[in-house]
Amino acid sequence: MAVGTYALTSLANLKAWIGITADTHNAVLESSIDRSTSIIESYCDRLLKTRTHYEWVMPRGSQSFVVDNPPVTSIETVAFGRQDSFTVTSDTASTDVLATVNFDGERLRLYKVNASGSKTHDTLTASSYPTTSQLVTQINSGVSGWSATLVENAYTKSLYRFGGRGVKDAPCHVRFPRDNVSEYEVEFDRGQVHLTVDRFPGIRSDDASPNRFPRGFFPVFVEYTSGYETVPPDLEQVAVEIAAELYRERLSDRTMASESLGDYNYSRANVADLVASRAAKLDAYRRIR
Repeated sequence: MAVGTYALTSLANLKAWIGITADTHNAVLESSIDRSTSIIESYCDRLLKTRTHYEWVMPRGSQSFVVDNPPVTSIETVAFGRQDSFTVTSDTASTDVLATVNFDGERLRLYKVNASGSKTHDTLTASSYPTTSQLVTQINSGVSGWSATLVENAYTKSLYRFGGRGVKDAPCHVRFPRDNVSEYEVEFDRGQVHLTVDRFPGIRSDDASPNRFPRGFFPVFVEYTSGYETVPPDLEQVAVEIAAELYRERLSDRTMASESLGDYNYSRANVADLVASRAAKLDAYRRIR
């Protein structure tokens, strides 16, 4: 195995810190790095290495919102509004006991229960079918018992998320946020997006509060890139130290809190103390909600 794509340090750096040259325990060391990264990102409440994010946000009718993972490098789109992308129907609706469609942001799932109670499901991923025209083609050509009709081609990642929606009596309309031409400004360090001109206002032009993001349940889709291309040295050092302690912990007696021999006394630090000792170093990277 190897460390995860978004690990905050490398195997070579951890081995140098610990003083190991042999490859005997590489798998354990790599696992310790991934666990260390997870601990740090949980504490900081954000993902730290550069990557692309697909988020739905809920501005509650305000002019601004903040993305989950600042600082932002680039924003590819900010979109809202609802437009049909395609519809899905069951070819066996008359005999289906249950037929539903759902989309969780990563997977479109087609689920059925037939008259004898047998269950079937087919799953199509956004990574394999990045546009909805590809999804529709695959449903029609590769998924038995289902049909789909394209209305407007869209980015699969931007489809609104929904749970199992029945298609026995009516087609499932799968929608996406089409309006992405409104003007906005970005505070890249904080990850704040501020709407300046709404090209598709949902309120009267004489309203006292123009240029607002829509209200509702997570109505705004954002695709953006954020995070550190190069991990800051102080952040990597914390990742190395935590990974080293995770590696050493596997050999220690977890039941022993302290021991003494003559004038020698040793007390083992508890986990809370170890986390607290590094909190100050991580606070500069922590997301404040």
